[in-house]
Amino acid sequence: MTSTGAKAIPIENGDQRIYSTVQQEVDLGVKALSGNDAEMAIMLFQSALQKLDVGQAFHDHLVHNLLLSYKLKIEQKLESGDDVAANSILESALKLEVLGEMSLDVQFRKRFAGVFDSLGLAFLRNRQFEESVLLCRKAISVYPLPAFRINLENALRAAGGTAIASDFAPELADEDPGRHIFIACVPKSGSTFLKNVLLSLSGYRDAFMVYTPGQFEQDIYLPVLESVAGVDTVTQQHCRGSDANVQMMQGFGIRPVVLVRNIFDCVVSLLDFYDRGASSTSFFRADYRSLDEETKLDLLIDNLVPWYFQFVASWNLVEKERRLDLRWLRYEDLIGDKPETIKKVLDFYGLAAPMRGIEQCIREIEARKRTTRFNKGIAGRGESRLSDSQKQRIKSYARYFPTTNFSRIGL
Repeated sequence: MTSTGAKAIPIENGDQRIYSTVQQEVDLGVKALSGNDAEMAIMLFQSALQKLDVGQAFHDHLVHNLLLSYKLKIEQKLESGDDVAANSILESALKLEVLGEMSLDVQFRKRFAGVFDSLGLAFLRNRQFEESVLLCRKAISVYPLPAFRINLENALRAAGGTAIASDFAPELADEDPGRHIFIACVPKSGSTFLKNVLLSLSGYRDAFMVYTPGQFEQDIYLPVLESVAGVDTVTQQHCRGSDANVQMMQGFGIRPVVLVRNIFDCVVSLLDFYDRGASSTSFFRADYRSLDEETKLDLLIDNLVPWYFQFVASWNLVEKERRLDLRWLRYEDLIGDKPETIKKVLDFYGLAAPMRGIEQCIREIEARKRTTRFNKGIAGRGESRLSDSQKQRIKSYARYFPTTNFSRIGL
């Protein structure tokens, strides 16, 4: 017996007359499929399947061929503009499963899942976003290939949908999720101090959810997130509200605190930070130390400050679209009243600690000067240190984001 991508496989202990009939139907079905006669192919493969048990070796190959036939018919209906008929056929396609011995064959499952992923892309192009989400999720449930998540991310964004845990890790969907404190922060905003206090007060694990530090953007790296999904964690990362970050947060129940600081003070603090050695991990490391101070400030303004504006604009949009429950936090509020600000962060995460305990924890963390990374800890340095032209150049970036409120960073 032969079919698309399958070897000749005998039906053990089967009735020869039934076998002969199935063989004829499969041969005709393959011919119909090759000739783009989806209707005939569906009818023949359905008829053949009804004569076989799931335990018979060739059963899963017939299911795969039936799925290919559904795919062909759906694509024909979409092309002709008959969306109702396409959606009706889709319901039948989504019910197909690989349940026999081929379910253990990784390559077979990958090909089977790939048909759903391809259909998901077809519906996405046809602007049927909800259907595309269903198909992309079906593909991932069959075989969680990372490449399949690309179409799912696009479909979820287009549909305005919310990601779930099984979109990323089907095997973790039924496990108890951990509790996650996540500080999405701009550099030089007191985030290391805040993280260390929260680690001490919560007893949670420190989790840096990135691929690697250095020149990489500190986006969430799924394998690391999966490894701590069931653990209570505190995370501090310089990451923007990208679709991928937001969807992973949705899927794993992460509600971020978004920490920002006056942009002029950030630039001056960055200068101190880079001068103390941080430039060694930057793309500027070849020439940074040879530059005079004003040129260094110009370099930071022209190359790093745009990221700060993107950071604020991205999380502002996430909040406007209600994609996540998030809480904004200003550096100025943190250093102005550390105990009260930290208590509000704990409240946001449903955690409680006595004020006396918070104050004691702050004193202990502040005593560890090497780990807090607080620089001067003074607000307003940027206003006096930067020239008028430098401050004006910084302010000018706001014109690219007219709907974003930048008052949180001093503009």
